[in-house]
Amino acid sequence: MMDVIRVSSKGQIVIPEAIRNKMRIKEGSRLVLVEKGDMLILKKEDDVVRGFDVEDRREDVGWMLVAEQSLKKIWDNPIDDKIWNKYL
Repeated sequence: MMDVIRVSSKGQIVIPEAIRNKMRIKEGSRLVLVEKGDMLILKKEDDVVRGFDVEDRREDVGWMLVAEQSLKKIWDNPIDDKIWNKYL
């Protein structure tokens, strides 16, 4: 489902009734706003807490592995290890 909404002068938005009903969002429901690139994503807080979005976690882990591999040459060098071993 997709809908166009407006942002008020106070930065507020209204989630259309059909979407609120479908997603079971009621008064007092807590939502998490996630910025991802040029997108804004609203998620129910309970879903985020339960780790509902496994795909996002996979992507984060993937990026961490890429970063770790690219930094491995910098981190793992005998000269630095020798210096650090004096302090450990």
